[in-house]
Amino acid sequence: MRRLPSLTALRTFECAARHGHFGRAAAELCVTDSAVSHQIRLLEEQLGVSLFDRVGRHVRPSAEAERLLHHLQQAFELIGKACDELRDPASQAVLRVAVTAELAQKWLVARLADFSSRYPHITLHLHEQPIDAGAPALDVDLAITYGTSTLDASTHFVRPLPLLQFFPVCSPGLFNQGGLKRPRDLVRHCLLHDDQDGRTWTTWLATHADDALPTRQLYFPHAALALEAALLGQGVAMGDNLTCQGDLQSGKLVRPFGASVTAQGQYALVCERLRLERTAVAQFIEWFIEQLGDS
Repeated sequence: MRRLPSLTALRTFECAARHGHFGRAAAELCVTDSAVSHQIRLLEEQLGVSLFDRVGRHVRPSAEAERLLHHLQQAFELIGKACDELRDPASQAVLRVAVTAELAQKWLVARLADFSSRYPHITLHLHEQPIDAGAPALDVDLAITYGTSTLDASTHFVRPLPLLQFFPVCSPGLFNQGGLKRPRDLVRHCLLHDDQDGRTWTTWLATHADDALPTRQLYFPHAALALEAALLGQGVAMGDNLTCQGDLQSGKLVRPFGASVTAQGQYALVCERLRLERTAVAQFIEWFIEQLGDS
């Protein structure tokens, strides 16, 4: 087994670092100030690093201590939740999942009733994950991210999802008006962008329409809004085989052309490896992958 420092010293360190004060840590732990100082010295000897800098009557964690504090707090949280589950397996579990706005609105939300019926003891909190965020925030258990190249595989679990295919979509009304028989016909229509640099449309047009660029452009912060504008007949949006699936099957959106391009980025399920020990996290991952397969 891996040799761990004294758990009492680790707990004392976490408390002192959180408060930035040995006296307040002593009060919370119901020990003397000298007992806190002793545990900190013991931990510093075991780790071979200095953990605190003194700032007047307060203490400030060193750079090394900040990293240790982050991992300790997560570990203590997991230990606490595991103990709660042992005491009462049927007790309510809270699961915090971050997901991009477009994926939540156009794909995930419609499937959450199934998750709730299977796992009624799990209270799910959805958080918005920015499309360009490569790692989940510290206060979430699991994230569905777009782009994970900067993550350390030793600390994070990463399950890539299938690559997306991008293609133009529009409302049946706009399509039935005619004038969308070939990709170059897009020059007479408004392009609805789901990014601020127009990269997705630029890639598709360069591949299938000889860089034909319409004069009318409308930009949105994420794909769900661009697709909503397409549903209202305001122009042609760039859809994909995941977020547009429901609207295409229902006939609310149509594909005027069959041509597509492969996405440069990729969605992935991501969480810190420590959180995989939580039953609720493992259950959500299993359920999500099953739903993706059914799609």
